[in-house]
Amino acid sequence: MPHRCLAALALAAAATPPPRQRHEIGKLPALGYNTWNDVRCDGVDAATILSLAQGLVQSNFSQKGYTFLNVDDCWQAPLLNEKGELVPDPIKFPDGIRPVVDKVHALGLRFGLYADRGFYTCAFRAGSRHKESIHAKQFHDWQIDYLKYDSCWSPNLRRKGALEDYARMRDALADYAPGVHYSLCGWSAWYAPAVSGEEGYHSWRISADCDEFANIYEAARTMERLSDFAGPAKGYNDPDMLVGTSTGAVTLTPTQSRTQFDLWCVLAAPLLLGTNPSRMNAWDLETYGDTEVIKIDQDPLGKQGTPVSSTCPP
Repeated sequence: MPHRCLAALALAAAATPPPRQRHEIGKLPALGYNTWNDVRCDGVDAATILSLAQGLVQSNFSQKGYTFLNVDDCWQAPLLNEKGELVPDPIKFPDGIRPVVDKVHALGLRFGLYADRGFYTCAFRAGSRHKESIHAKQFHDWQIDYLKYDSCWSPNLRRKGALEDYARMRDALADYAPGVHYSLCGWSAWYAPAVSGEEGYHSWRISADCDEFANIYEAARTMERLSDFAGPAKGYNDPDMLVGTSTGAVTLTPTQSRTQFDLWCVLAAPLLLGTNPSRMNAWDLETYGDTEVIKIDQDPLGKQGTPVSSTCPP
């Protein structure tokens, strides 16, 4: 980083508990694991997913709240079938998605899947554009618990069109898969005022992928102005997934990784591990297993921290 800065963050105090929720989905930031920062595209297959699920349990991360196991891009085939349905990659998932979901659920975990509002995903797999209801029915049949909905290859590049795309899947989930945690991935801060507090939206990405520390810094600075849009009755700002120091597609230095985790907890951000829990080094195990820090992220009030003083450059 070209700049060094010190910033103090404080959790805003609240005198009363949060209002009664219309449902329990998304009441607090999601905790779990996502495949993208770890195995990217080529490493996604049924055997790897089941191994990761076992790792979350055996490492005791699931007991600390990390219960979502989210499969990112590349689980699906490049084309839809003749019915317009998503097709699990027959090589990666020869028995389909549902048997994998059932085994993950049997371990006490929840299962997340990835889709895209465009004609294709970011990795050129089949997208969900104009097939939202068909795909939501599939998500229900597969019993998924979380949907990350990305923003690649849609002709709707402006805000109005993007929000229309996201609303179509939101409505399809409400009709056919109402128990799914819906996570928008539009990479822009303007999603926060646009969807915060709207029924059916549980989190929204506010910045570019955090695959290097410069992007993590920018995401943290962007989060500073979005605290009013986070909370149990609103949903949560998502500055992207965690990056560890162990093996994975992307890694950080120990100081950078722990700084990201501590900031994300104060900022009431979703905490999605990007490192294989079975292969974490001692530093990552200590960082992500710190229950006192996790409690800050999972405070029932759901208040996002805000800066009280800063020497950071604008």
